[in-house]
Amino acid sequence: MRVLLLLLLAIALVPAVSATPVDVVLVRSDIPHEFAIALAYSQSTGIPVVATPPERLSQDAREMLEGYIERGYRRLVIIGGEEAVSREVQRQVDAMGYITRRIGEADRYGTAATFAREFYSSPGGAVVVSGESSSSLLAAVRLSSATGYPILYVRRSGVPPAVLEALESLRVRRVLVIEGDLTEEALKQLSRYELRVVRDGAVPERGGAGGLPSLIAAFVLGAASVLLASRLRRRRQRLPSEILSEDELRVVRVMMQEGGRVTQDMLPEMTGFSRPKVSRIVKELVERGIIEKVPRGRTHELALKKQFE
Repeated sequence: MRVLLLLLLAIALVPAVSATPVDVVLVRSDIPHEFAIALAYSQSTGIPVVATPPERLSQDAREMLEGYIERGYRRLVIIGGEEAVSREVQRQVDAMGYITRRIGEADRYGTAATFAREFYSSPGGAVVVSGESSSSLLAAVRLSSATGYPILYVRRSGVPPAVLEALESLRVRRVLVIEGDLTEEALKQLSRYELRVVRDGAVPERGGAGGLPSLIAAFVLGAASVLLASRLRRRRQRLPSEILSEDELRVVRVMMQEGGRVTQDMLPEMTGFSRPKVSRIVKELVERGIIEKVPRGRTHELALKKQFE
């Protein structure tokens, strides 16, 4: 079990190559094209992916997100519009303390293009795959993960304008396509780039059946591992004090010295901070789930919910 935890920690510490800072990606669990974008990005950067039903966070998704909050992860990006991941889901995530933003255009072509422009910095290439079929998604994810190239989708009728703009802005030189996946019209529009046609079978296998079932299986295995690790972290690990600012750490240390409980009106004298400053710090710690605040007469009793190294 310790080996599993160390492996997950190592993955989480892989440096991201994204142009826009992000800690967690949230995506709808039953839209394979959007999930493929998220999975490929996660495998290239180590940024974790959480999948959710469209209307409300599932219990598993909530527990994973709580585990990441405990590690100090704050910046979360949602892939998909409000029909894919509802405003209610975003509200629930905001309430957990995440700073959220959404990448969601009118269709999957625009969404993938926007995600590529914002989260890939001059990749030099792109993996281009049909947006009207899921048969080549697993191969596309593997190619994207191996090369660090973003996944972009095209139609049978050709390459959407948003994708052409993304290819230009990313200064793409090489385009990888899966053999037999794109139409002649799409290939003609991409002929200005260095086209490399890859056979599906030539993509390195990682075991198991190919195609969409393997994509889903990879997600299930990854999600189960992360969920298990987050539960173990909550039971057995202390949080690193580095996730706190210097002022927050002073408040937390004072509370630890008092057995984990103080009243808020005691903190100004105990920390040397002004009352407004104490109020701001307490509000932030409450929003992050680090302390609990309960009314007590004219003041509030504060209880420390987390332990720190």
